[in-house]
Amino acid sequence: MKWTFVTASLFFLSMTACSQQPVKMNLMEYFDRVASPPTSAKQAYAKCLVKTPDREDRVVADSIFKPLVDKLQQIQMDIATPPNSPQAEFMKKMQDPEFQKKMKTMSEEEKMKMAMEMNEATGATQGPMKPEPQTVIACMEEIGKLNEATSGQLENLNSNVQAAGQHSRELEAKHTNIDDWQQAQIQKLPEQAGQGEGGGGPDPKAVYAIKKKAMEKHLAIVDEDLKQTDKMWAEQLANSKKLFTPYERSLEKTHFGDDAKNKMSRTNLSTGQTLMIGSISNLISESQHAYQDAANWYERYVQLQQQNQQ
Repeated sequence: MKWTFVTASLFFLSMTACSQQPVKMNLMEYFDRVASPPTSAKQAYAKCLVKTPDREDRVVADSIFKPLVDKLQQIQMDIATPPNSPQAEFMKKMQDPEFQKKMKTMSEEEKMKMAMEMNEATGATQGPMKPEPQTVIACMEEIGKLNEATSGQLENLNSNVQAAGQHSRELEAKHTNIDDWQQAQIQKLPEQAGQGEGGGGPDPKAVYAIKKKAMEKHLAIVDEDLKQTDKMWAEQLANSKKLFTPYERSLEKTHFGDDAKNKMSRTNLSTGQTLMIGSISNLISESQHAYQDAANWYERYVQLQQQNQQ
């Protein structure tokens, strides 16, 4: 096997799973940092509106959640590659041009020796497993419960997707009915007297009144749907916190994995935090979608008013 800079890097990165360990912080507080879905389209628009001096105003829900998303990504990176760990130090070296040059000039024996040292540093060559204290064993049991709950959620995924799809189709049908109503009402308007065969068309003020009424109908549907979204999201938040609280308390009793006698045990303890971050991220995603969709509808209402003023 020919050892190159790339193959050595890949070999090292394949060992990082053995060095994962929990971050020393209570992640439960991040559930409460997620912005709950908006209660109205108007509120969503106000929070998502981004004003820039050199371009038109736009609505972007990302701006509400980006700081939290970035923080969670950093925490996940710290779990996968703990600061000051052999992996983290090596990743810094990998970015050093001088180290890259050194790699290219190393003999096959030197590269193999370095690979073996990396192997040992990750714990992949760890000796016999040592008995773990009861606090670690108890936390492992809590992780087992989390895995079981997650498996149950995956089994219900298909039915949940189907239900969401049905709800989306029903919602779309309601908005389509309003669009049809708007078109029918405009067609009923009398033509204004004007030059040419087609006349002057219907009164613009009357057309605007109908469009405004239609948009108000759309927004009423959006706001009504947000009530259901808010209720379901709040239930999901409560269930997630209830699910992860026993694990978090148990993890704290292990001093966030420091009590574990084996590197593999610390890796296993960290899986609960990874699952927790995934649960928080799901809440973010659902709330962000609700903000963006509702804000988009209210933006259309604002644009309609602006066009009428021109």
